[in-house]
Amino acid sequence: QYAPSANMQTEKENQIPTDRKIIREGNINLQTKSIIKTRAFLDKTVEELGGYISNETSNSYDNRTEQTVTVRVPSDKFDLLVSRISESAEKIENKNITSKDVTEEYIDVEARIKTKKELENRYLELLHKASTVSDIMAIEKEAATLREEIESVEGRLRYLKDRVSLSSLTVTFYQKSSSGFGFSSKTGTALQYGWKGLLWFIIGLLSIWPFILIAAGGIYGGLWYAKKRKSR
Repeated sequence: QYAPSANMQTEKENQIPTDRKIIREGNINLQTKSIIKTRAFLDKTVEELGGYISNETSNSYDNRTEQTVTVRVPSDKFDLLVSRISESAEKIENKNITSKDVTEEYIDVEARIKTKKELENRYLELLHKASTVSDIMAIEKEAATLREEIESVEGRLRYLKDRVSLSSLTVTFYQKSSSGFGFSSKTGTALQYGWKGLLWFIIGLLSIWPFILIAAGGIYGGLWYAKKRKSR
C-alpha cells in the first residue's frame, strides 16, 4: 500500500486552515411602532443570547423619539441577533455589517509577547549574576523598559480577544410622534433667540457709543442753530 512521504504530509498539514480571528460588528437603524416594546424586546433577546448592553442614549425631537443602544453578544450569536432584530422591525432604514480578519495581528502579538518574555527572563538571570551596582542598575532599567513594552502588547492582545469573542451591534430605533407642528417648543425657541438677538443689539449699540454721541451732538447743534437763526 502506498504511503505518503514526509514532505507531502507536511505540505498537507500546512494547508489546514488555522482558527481565524474575526471581529464582527455593525449598525442598524429602524423604525418601530412602540419604542418601549422594542426596548423590552431588545433587553430580552440580548439576555437570551448571553450578551449585554454596553452603552445607550435617548433623544426626543418634535416628530419622533429615538434610542440608540450598543449591544455586545458572543460572536457565534451575532447573526442570530441581527436576524431577530431585523424580523421585529417595522421598517429598516439601513443596515451595515462588517467582518475584519485580525488573525495575522493576533498571531503576531502572541509571538511578540512570547519573545519579550523570554528576553525578560534572560534579564532576570543576568540580574542574579550581576556583581556591581552599575550593572544591576543598567539591567533593572532595561528590564523595566521591557516590562512596559510587554504590558502594552498584552493590552493589545486583551483588546483583540475581547473584540473577537464578543461582537458589537449598534441599534438605533425610533418612534414617530403625533405632536404635529410642535408649537410650544418652537415658541420657546423663538423667544430664546429673540432675547439673545436683543442682547446682541444692545451690545452693538454700546460698541458704537462715540459715533452715536457725535451724531446726537450734531443733530442737537443743528436744531439749536436753526432755532436761533429763525428767532433773528
